[in-house]
Amino acid sequence: MKSKFFIFLFLTLNLFSLNLEEEVKSRKFPIYYIKNTPYISIKTFLKIINAENWAKIEDRVFVFIDDTQIKFRIDDNNLIYGGRSFELKNPAKEIEGDVLIPLSDFSQIFSGYTPSTKKIFEEVKLNSENKNNKFIIVIDPGHGGHDAGAIGNYGLKEKDVNLDVALRLEKYLKKQLEKYSNIEIYLTRREDIFISLEDRVNMAKALNANIFFSVHTNSSRLNRENATGFETFYPYSKAEVNYLPKSINGEGEIIEENNPDPILSQIVNNLNETDVIDESRILAEIVQEKLAERLITPDRGAKRGNFYVLKYTPMISVLTEIGFICNPVIEINLKDVEVRQAIAETLGKAIVEYLKKRNFVD
Repeated sequence: MKSKFFIFLFLTLNLFSLNLEEEVKSRKFPIYYIKNTPYISIKTFLKIINAENWAKIEDRVFVFIDDTQIKFRIDDNNLIYGGRSFELKNPAKEIEGDVLIPLSDFSQIFSGYTPSTKKIFEEVKLNSENKNNKFIIVIDPGHGGHDAGAIGNYGLKEKDVNLDVALRLEKYLKKQLEKYSNIEIYLTRREDIFISLEDRVNMAKALNANIFFSVHTNSSRLNRENATGFETFYPYSKAEVNYLPKSINGEGEIIEENNPDPILSQIVNNLNETDVIDESRILAEIVQEKLAERLITPDRGAKRGNFYVLKYTPMISVLTEIGFICNPVIEINLKDVEVRQAIAETLGKAIVEYLKKRNFVD
């Protein structure tokens, strides 16, 4: 996506028609054989065509090249590229979480494609030069449907507070940013329905979001009635959704992961201190600063969290806990629509301030 914070350099290619098979061989990318048919990882394909945006939702795979979209399904012989339909002799496969595509078929389809070169880690501002680009903010109201989240002593459900605050936050942001037509805001849910953590992540990836902002209401492990304060989390690390955790607790915190491929594990480790995590930390700190100006409860700080939606969303992401619903006083306050409105506006001011600090808005 052109409006992403960073775009990556693809080493200079022959800028005439692409020969995918030759590129794979010359650059010594791994080739996998399934019933004697050569396959490559979709990540290899993305590197060669100099694209970085893709998403997988269930068995559907989406690749975005500038304004063109590639769509296909796992174990399906149909592929759509630029509005045209192609039939693959061999369908895409998914092996241990990695999407593999047939080398010969894709080489034939993309034989006329011309890759472009870009600059490594060039920060792209939303200015007059790229004013038509989109900047996407995804607001994620935690829980929903049969997953009520935490429940207060008087019956207030976290899922309801999260959704109401998120809707108010969306309305506030749209009003504050209305002159910026390139900024779009989406919610992972707009009603009381259940959406899995994986689907929330996939939704953000499919939208090519720049910011993922998750709204939650806190509760102590023992439901202590004197628990109080607000806190905002940013990710320990970032990873593609190639392998999933064995189990997730009620708040979406990763308990244990499957044993990943050692190469993938090393890649994930190398991403732990990337710029996107630093940017997430900065946004989390601004959220805490703004909430501290408005709320009288203790500031518990911006801190790293091992939450699923933080780790597996590749963009800037934070998860804010606006108050302890297990505290009866806080619960009563959270029932008040004026309090929810104040919290939503405060979160909105934090997002706007971050955008201003990064010169994305005036």
